[in-house]
Amino acid sequence: MTRVLIVTTNYWPEPTGISVYTTDAAEFLTSQGIHTTVLTSLPHYPWWKIPEEYSHMVEGNSSHRNVDILRANHLIPPRMNALLRVRFEFSLWWNLKRISKQLELEVFDAVITYIPTVAAGLVAKMIAKKAKKPLGIVVQDLSGAGAKQSGLSGGAMISSLAKAIEKSVLTAGNQLIVVSPAMRDVIASSNIDKSKISMILNYSAKTIQNIAVLEARKRLGWNDKDFILIHTGNMGAKQDLGNVISAAGHLVGNSKIRIVLVGHGNQEAKIKEMCVGMENITVIPAVSDADYSSLLSAADMLLVNERATQMEMSLPSKLTSYLYSGRPVIAAVPRGGATWKFLDGIAELVEAGQPRSLAQAIDTISNQPEKLLDLADRGSRFAMEYLDPDVGRKKYLDWIERLVNFE
Repeated sequence: MTRVLIVTTNYWPEPTGISVYTTDAAEFLTSQGIHTTVLTSLPHYPWWKIPEEYSHMVEGNSSHRNVDILRANHLIPPRMNALLRVRFEFSLWWNLKRISKQLELEVFDAVITYIPTVAAGLVAKMIAKKAKKPLGIVVQDLSGAGAKQSGLSGGAMISSLAKAIEKSVLTAGNQLIVVSPAMRDVIASSNIDKSKISMILNYSAKTIQNIAVLEARKRLGWNDKDFILIHTGNMGAKQDLGNVISAAGHLVGNSKIRIVLVGHGNQEAKIKEMCVGMENITVIPAVSDADYSSLLSAADMLLVNERATQMEMSLPSKLTSYLYSGRPVIAAVPRGGATWKFLDGIAELVEAGQPRSLAQAIDTISNQPEKLLDLADRGSRFAMEYLDPDVGRKKYLDWIERLVNFE
């Protein structure tokens, strides 16, 4: 039996971000007869604390859906700046390395790690070298670029260090996966052998059901007369949700438009404070997977928002679910960045950091039912052609088979 070790700092039960893909990959590999072990952290994202319902998850061994899990205790900073980010990464690296000594490394046929945290990459690199096994790297995000682009206080200061460490990990990889053309270009420009790099777009790892709008809104208790725009996922610096709140301010005169921000994150308290006294924008907690389809189906339009400086570091994980939902998408993102390129031709695009332009676009489209239908159709067709989960999972399985047999 083939055995693989996945090293990642984001895994079930984290509801959003990279965890969606690491969890799906591990469970799929297990279903295909590959014995899968996950070396990971405690659940902390996007809350930046361990929620009460997961307080029983402590350091040590456990299992979920036939996947063996080994978790390490570590620092979880309640907020983030350059110094805390360094301490966070160091704590992850030290503790993952420490607890990895419990693993029988010789039993694994390959080691796979998910970037962005450089800690996971470094530990996976160490394990692969020690066990003399091939190392596969899935690049979901670029920490070096991210530190500089995400708006993190002091981020530019640690960007060079993060890039250097990240490059050492990428260079050590025997096979790499990237999830966007922009990311592939950035990595290739770092003198990484192009023959090592495969591109596999993130598929829709969550099952999305298309529910009638009126039924979905009835479940949520929302007015069926409003035009509802929804943003889901992490509430952090790189989402720049202050731009959305400013746009809501420009829409005050439009009584039918409502914006709903759904999720958690280290900017959550600040965002809630900014929304106080505003009647056309609401912040609500993340919903369960069981309710996620209803949430998306209740929207007239789905929103992606990014900082103006965020170019090639990552693609928002929400995109796959958005496009599979059958709802039109609007994106306020940097022109020419990874998300802009990904959505060009299938979503309404607005320059990042320009709340008045975003408000104008929302206002205009809310009165264009034909355009809404066209955008929804474009997104659905793209999802069916490129984001099918069965196709995506098969590509990962083929990639892992090549990795295991790498010489």
